[in-house]
Amino acid sequence: MEQYPRAAGDAYGSLLGEMAGSVVESADGMLVGGPGQAEVEAAAVMSGRGVRVRAMYPRALLAVPEKASWLRQVSDAGVSVRVLDHLPHDLMVFDRHTVCLAARTVVSGAKEPPLVRVSGELLASSFAAIYESYWRRGTPLSRMSPGPHHAQLGERERAVIRLMANGYSDDRIARKLGITTPDVVSVMAALMERLDAGSRFEAGYKLAREVDPRDL
Repeated sequence: MEQYPRAAGDAYGSLLGEMAGSVVESADGMLVGGPGQAEVEAAAVMSGRGVRVRAMYPRALLAVPEKASWLRQVSDAGVSVRVLDHLPHDLMVFDRHTVCLAARTVVSGAKEPPLVRVSGELLASSFAAIYESYWRRGTPLSRMSPGPHHAQLGERERAVIRLMANGYSDDRIARKLGITTPDVVSVMAALMERLDAGSRFEAGYKLAREVDPRDL
């Protein structure tokens, strides 16, 4: 078991960087205090590698402009984001094998308790089940975001949508943009989450009602 203090520029950033570079399939997180630069950068690395990334935050953060901006930056990085009225504590689950959670006590001089990293499929599966129970109760960030959806589209999303509208397959889009096919799938999954769409067709229909093709 290892502890990682969360002061700026310390081992916490190294932990996020390490996990972002080693995770293979999935990364699920809930952060009571919301994301910051380190989380946005880690999210971009993981989603860019085709990892399914999900994040949950307290709904109250949307009332704080700076915090709300960070939430939308996480979403723009390709993460499926949901908000809830209450989250119990910080928790991150990587590949359903490694868990990072907040320690019970705050280290002297620190504002937040350090994160504790533990590994093991049995323990991780228990925390993954807890995460899923909260995830099902969360509200997609897209439903909370004011303004048209196209105003929130990132450059990669715009490129993927533009090529998909021209009939390109996922493989062809990946080759055209110099990314991997899982990257394309990840972008579309995050976009469907933000649009609250059950299929790519529904996502395309919702965008068609709002987006001028010249904006893509």
